[in-house]
Amino acid sequence: MLTALIASLTVAQPSYCQDRIDGGGEQEAGPANILFVLDASYSMKEKLSGEMKMTAAKEVLQNALSRIPNSVNIGLRVFGQSYSSLAQIDCQQTALLVPIGQHNRGAIIKAIRQIEPFGMTPIMFALRQAAEEDFRGVVGPKTVILITDGADTCGGDPCAYLQLLRARGIRMKVDVVGVDLAREKAAREQLKCITAISLGKYYEANSSTALIDGIGQSVDQAISGRVLPREKPPETQSPTSEQKP
Repeated sequence: MLTALIASLTVAQPSYCQDRIDGGGEQEAGPANILFVLDASYSMKEKLSGEMKMTAAKEVLQNALSRIPNSVNIGLRVFGQSYSSLAQIDCQQTALLVPIGQHNRGAIIKAIRQIEPFGMTPIMFALRQAAEEDFRGVVGPKTVILITDGADTCGGDPCAYLQLLRARGIRMKVDVVGVDLAREKAAREQLKCITAISLGKYYEANSSTALIDGIGQSVDQAISGRVLPREKPPETQSPTSEQKP
């Protein structure tokens, strides 16, 4: 089995959000679309089961990607990938490394291998870019799989932003794999809020096995069926996942 896994920002005003997001976000017919959003903040240098969190996340993501059918559209966004010590810059450090599409697994794996943890955790800004830029014009169910070890550290309110999207009929489900957050109550609460509002699911990943299972289960649900091969079929639902309403 795989080793261990995996300046103030404000919510966009309604008029801006309405202009920037393609109305096609309400269309659910079409191929599955998955955007992996990976936390590359400085805290990802810390250890998980004896291995750096970022190293573990890279290994698990690469394995998951190799098992996703080419008919599924996937992409990769990262945040916290650089640091300048200026909040107004660091709180907008996010980049779409590989646009959503098919037959791009090699490009995503190559990009993943080059990511190093450096900066802050602008989760709200990254989700805003995903909704307003990455998924713009994309038809079909849209799922973000957010892999992070903490809450937004830039003063952003991702829950309020996702509530704004929902109020406008924009559907973007966010599944969260919370890495090593057993002692981080405030972070867990924010991340669970994200999944509750977006109708996603929160996965607690305090070990390598839980991290692997969290990403695997999230991908399975995003493509509406168990298409990823497993060494052993799961007998029961993972106790580390929590279903949100």
